[in-house]
Amino acid sequence: MNTAVGLVETYLRLNGYFTATEYQVQHPVPGQPGKYETATDLDILTIRLPWAAETVLRHPQRPGEERCEVLLVDDPALGVAPDLPDVLIGEVKEGAAELNRRLKTSDVLHAALRRLGCCPEEHIADAARALLARGEFVLQHQHGVACRIRLASFCGHVDEERAPAVLIITLDHMLRFIQDRLTAYRSVLRSAQFGDPLLNLLKLMEKLEIGLTFGHR
Repeated sequence: MNTAVGLVETYLRLNGYFTATEYQVQHPVPGQPGKYETATDLDILTIRLPWAAETVLRHPQRPGEERCEVLLVDDPALGVAPDLPDVLIGEVKEGAAELNRRLKTSDVLHAALRRLGCCPEEHIADAARALLARGEFVLQHQHGVACRIRLASFCGHVDEERAPAVLIITLDHMLRFIQDRLTAYRSVLRSAQFGDPLLNLLKLMEKLEIGLTFGHR
């Protein structure tokens, strides 16, 4: 997996999202019947349910005390709606914020929505067109699973203003968020073993008190 894609996946998972990465969209090769090729790959397909929370179990110390406490915190930069599942179709760039030109086509968005499974076949085309036009679309329950669907750009930096509905989060912001979270919950996560190599590396750096240094653009 691309390192930048791995960073985005780690960040989203810490914010309660279930993710699929580098999903390939196939299409027929023009003029070659029966042959197919990869039209594009979608870096990030992800969904978060509205009441997602990670908990750390502990035994109550006093009568009436809650048995568990919520650990997971939401990054306000994600702008998560409090009462709707949040679906992101994202592009990852180490450079400037930019959506792949193929991602900005109704056919690719159609494939992404079908893979996500949030709306039935008869409503996918309309949802793809709306998403292409506005960058964000709220699917009503009568047309599928009620949710908010957004295009997202996870990038190294932002060179110019983008459409407001396209979510933009920089890679350095994500690194800061992960580092701050590991520091804030050091006592809870000290003994945790992660299957995510990037998260394990950042946890080791935090344990050794090796901070990340960020430059200014």
